[in-house]
Amino acid sequence: MNQTAQIIQFPGTLPTKEKAKERKIRNIDGIKYLTEPQAKALRRMVRDQAATRKMTSIREWMAVDLLISSGLRVSEAANLRCGDIKTHYGESAVFVRCGKGAKSRTVEIPDSLKKHLRSFLIWKENQGEATGPDDPLFIGQRGPWASSAIQQITKKYLRVLGIYEPGKSAHSLRHSYAVAYYRESGHDLRGLQKQLGHSSIQTTGQIYVDVSREDIQHSIKNLWN
Repeated sequence: MNQTAQIIQFPGTLPTKEKAKERKIRNIDGIKYLTEPQAKALRRMVRDQAATRKMTSIREWMAVDLLISSGLRVSEAANLRCGDIKTHYGESAVFVRCGKGAKSRTVEIPDSLKKHLRSFLIWKENQGEATGPDDPLFIGQRGPWASSAIQQITKKYLRVLGIYEPGKSAHSLRHSYAVAYYRESGHDLRGLQKQLGHSSIQTTGQIYVDVSREDIQHSIKNLWN
């Protein structure tokens, strides 16, 4: 009788694909995000630039505020249409038509972002820009913004603040939102998963379940005092 040989894998002899899968499992120490003081400094700087009333600066402030206050992916923000902004009475959300994996979802937003988006749409109308349901939210002199445009905007301001480093880009604003949400919500992993559009809660947990440096510093602040 033929018997199927049993393959025993010893430690350190995992197949290449298995090793690659293990390397993808990261906690908060493996991601690039802004600390609370850095995030506030970035918001303040971009908002102050928008106060100059320059058209480009107004759009930049909207993009940065949207990313760091909603956790959207850069591509999701770039692809937003005016009709995806749900800020009517009783609504405070952004609809993502086609997120990662071609999945749509609704992302709840804070009142501050709701007010900003509403005023931004009014500003667009006053500039003579189309604000129909399928018209792009972000559009410049050369047409609708691409993801690369938002990336460059973020890097520009991070460099001015002196906190830019390789890997810390517009996607860091999504991570910054996630870290803040996880902390402020009392570690609501399920809600964070839904907001970020992760396919499984395991994915969310692998990245954000660990405590941040700020949490540790808060815990040891008065140690032995």
